[in-house]
Amino acid sequence: MKKVYTKKKLISIDYRILKPIMDCIYEAVCVIDENGIVVIWNKAAEKLYDISQDQIIGKSIEEFFPDAIVNNVRKTEAPIENKYHSPRKGSHILASSMPLYIEGVFKGAVSTDRDYAEVKKLYAELENANSKLIFLENQVKKISGIFGDIIGKSPNIVKKIEMARQIAPTHASVMITGESGTGKEVFARGIHELSGRTGLFVPVNCNAIPSELFESEFFGYCSGAFTGASKKGKMGIFEIANGGTVFLDEIGDMPLHMQAKLLRVLQEREIVRVGGEKNIKLDLRVISATNKDLRKMVEQNNFREDLFYRLNVVEINLPPLRERKGDIPIFIEHFIKEFSSANSKPIVKIQKEALSILNEYRWPGNIRELMNVIERIIVTTKNGVIQKSSTPEYIVSELKKNGRRKEYPLDLTKAIEELETDSIIKALKLTKNNKSKAASLLNIPRTTLYHKLQEYKIKC
Repeated sequence: MKKVYTKKKLISIDYRILKPIMDCIYEAVCVIDENGIVVIWNKAAEKLYDISQDQIIGKSIEEFFPDAIVNNVRKTEAPIENKYHSPRKGSHILASSMPLYIEGVFKGAVSTDRDYAEVKKLYAELENANSKLIFLENQVKKISGIFGDIIGKSPNIVKKIEMARQIAPTHASVMITGESGTGKEVFARGIHELSGRTGLFVPVNCNAIPSELFESEFFGYCSGAFTGASKKGKMGIFEIANGGTVFLDEIGDMPLHMQAKLLRVLQEREIVRVGGEKNIKLDLRVISATNKDLRKMVEQNNFREDLFYRLNVVEINLPPLRERKGDIPIFIEHFIKEFSSANSKPIVKIQKEALSILNEYRWPGNIRELMNVIERIIVTTKNGVIQKSSTPEYIVSELKKNGRRKEYPLDLTKAIEELETDSIIKALKLTKNNKSKAASLLNIPRTTLYHKLQEYKIKC
């Protein structure tokens, strides 16, 4: 919009009223008359320039500031907005100035000045807040709330939860290990939430950041730090996580040159942005995770030993889902409810046979695979019941290929009976009921086989 400056009439105000009003204004205000004599100099101007009202009011502005913007406006009657200016040595300001008219007659000029360093600081804080806001918006998109609290009642996962709760309020670095999809990030978030830290939880996939961008992503950069850098600069991961927790997922994929820089951050607790000089103090906790054998990588010189011990103060190894058989039905029930709600469907029921198939599968992709399978089943189920036919074909085929594993009773005597019965029946099928060959396969005397056949009432 084109700005049109007109000679507006101003209401005359008693200076006894005007002075306290001017002194309440945060910006430094200076008013000069048509001859360049200072008539108003508020408290903020006194503070900004260290010149009292008694010293300057009634005197020419040029005596104090030969190149003052307000004086140039007085001469040209042309307004100036938000211009960087250094009116004297060591003084750096952002100034705006307008010509002053009273009843259509030019009477001088008025300026409002702000300390340039303060403006830059406020701008940087705004950019930092904006960076955190963008980060949080992206996190909200990623976090669907499907996992909720850590799920599980099996002894081996309950023990891990108890350990996580115990170390959460401490400052110790934590290393979470386990196969992909076992819930390492869920555990990390749980530790952060119980830590009492007020800052953000910032997850980072070290495998997803190109090697050449590691430094700028982690440390941030200043304006003009490199070709293509944003003119505003950018906060890095460590700054965003300051006061909170940074979660370094797939830490085993971090390049060696960045491992050295990370070690220094952990030791010094400060960073410098790329292209910058200012040291930024950090107060953050580091939780890392990997599905690799870092000890073996240390032996092969693919991971720094000193960094490994810095990160691995407390290690929590999460068991795969196949070792948490009792938790699979709990996960299935949880995901059914979540995905039914997310897809605006009534909560579906699951038949025993379908549940048995899902419970016996080994889930190489762990919780993540189970979650994806249940989502697929929910969106494709039409009659509100999960049947055997609802389960993915690859799971059924895998069970047929490897044989469905049978859960034996805890009663050892009964378990042995069932195991022996199953083994004898399988041997007889393989040998087409040839008892001599079956006994050989079972590695028992033929007389013992006959005895077992009678004892377990196995019909040939």
